[in-house]
Amino acid sequence: MKDTRVPDWYNTNRQPAFIRHGAGPMNAPFGTPKYPWGNMPALNILQLKDNEGETEVNRDFKLLFAASGDLRNAIKSVDGLPHGYKGECVAVLNDKDLTIVARNAIMLMIALRFPPKAAVPMIIHLWYSALLPAVMVDTIQSDILPLFQDVCSKIEDKPQNSLQAKTFNFDGRKLRMVLKKQEWDQLVKFCQVPPGLTASEAQIIRRRIMLAPERVDFQDKVMLDLTKAGRQGEMYFRERGILLPHSCSTKDFDTPNPASPRGGWSYPDYMKNAPPATADEFGAIFYYIRNLLLRFCGIVQSSQISFHLLCVDATLLGDYPYVDDMKFDRIEISNICDGEFVGPPICIDRFSRLLKPRSENPHATLLMLFLNAAAATEYVHNSDSNAQETEVAMDRLAHYMPYDEASLLNAVLHTSRTGVEHPILVHRASCAAKLKDWVNYFDIFIRETNIPEFAQLCGLVIKEEHTIVQPWPYLVRLTTTRQEFEILMASERSGHERYIEFRRVE
Repeated sequence: MKDTRVPDWYNTNRQPAFIRHGAGPMNAPFGTPKYPWGNMPALNILQLKDNEGETEVNRDFKLLFAASGDLRNAIKSVDGLPHGYKGECVAVLNDKDLTIVARNAIMLMIALRFPPKAAVPMIIHLWYSALLPAVMVDTIQSDILPLFQDVCSKIEDKPQNSLQAKTFNFDGRKLRMVLKKQEWDQLVKFCQVPPGLTASEAQIIRRRIMLAPERVDFQDKVMLDLTKAGRQGEMYFRERGILLPHSCSTKDFDTPNPASPRGGWSYPDYMKNAPPATADEFGAIFYYIRNLLLRFCGIVQSSQISFHLLCVDATLLGDYPYVDDMKFDRIEISNICDGEFVGPPICIDRFSRLLKPRSENPHATLLMLFLNAAAATEYVHNSDSNAQETEVAMDRLAHYMPYDEASLLNAVLHTSRTGVEHPILVHRASCAAKLKDWVNYFDIFIRETNIPEFAQLCGLVIKEEHTIVQPWPYLVRLTTTRQEFEILMASERSGHERYIEFRRVE
């Protein structure tokens, strides 16, 4: 362990909840399944340098984020457009969760309507902070809310489930939204603080989730993998809920936001922006996002970029009005292709129809992310060989985390004597899990699901060389250094995240 912090389960001499819940591949569920922030670092899905070329300043692009979650991938991709871009870029963002779509809509409206230096602080805190300065809430209610209310008044007599489209035009900068009538009515509420909800009450609600006592063991397990400074930053954010550099005043944050950031951004990227207190990881995230958003807002206000927002099951997009006649240069579907969600066959079938043919763009790519496939396959194929594999992983771990034999022996004896997992053993087991042969398990998954064969039937083929993102961006390889391993451990990466890129056969 990196300091003297001791988990609650160890202090109270009890078996931790994550052991009691079993050894399945997924964590025990808690709360409602909401995903307000990303759990993978932001990705530029254009990567023009390795595809169409950075000199393509006049080329038009159509990008589909089929299960977008927050805006991070769209922002990163727009930032990837070439300097002096003069083409037309259309970014279609869809998520079936209206909460996510509503927040994305408000943030995009702010980016399109206000000067970058005024827009960026509002976007950051609307995105990540539980409380906002009253002046920000007033601005949203005076400048954004009336636009939504105007739509609602015009469609007042429409059927609740009828689709209603509206294009907002800000001096040529466009945001098109297609929602059901009842969703437009709900959208208004995301600009209004619920009557009677105070800042202190909002914090109580937030802490009930972020600091839930029934999740303390899972939280302590994660904290074991962080540095001392990382733990301090994580706990400060969980308790205060405001994304600011360390020591910045929060006195103006006094109004509930009507609408853990680390998972959505790359550690090496944001730590380049670390403030003078270099261990202030959340301060580094703040400065990194601020700089990224300043560029993003500048680009969208000086280029022909339009956004389309939808709120529908991603598998229906191919037959959805306003989308079915579009073909895309890039399609990013997050990890809905994982088996517990939609699965590979349906995703390949649905999204192959929306990808541009090679005659229009030979670089057109469908990108799938498998977060859980390798782990789920390992769980299903768990056998006598698993003990041997664990031993191999532990041997590899000794290279990255040399151990004191006496301390490790004491930890083993303590666990054997009391039946309570020692933190040292929990931490090392967590680290060793990242060193399993995940490539082998994913190969088994590919064979069992017949992905290449099914893709061929749908007119797709797996790209031999990825041009958007590495297939295994967080895999621990033989060449992985100790520093790289420590960064991986301090991140939210599992090591078995796997991307697949597809292109059209013709």
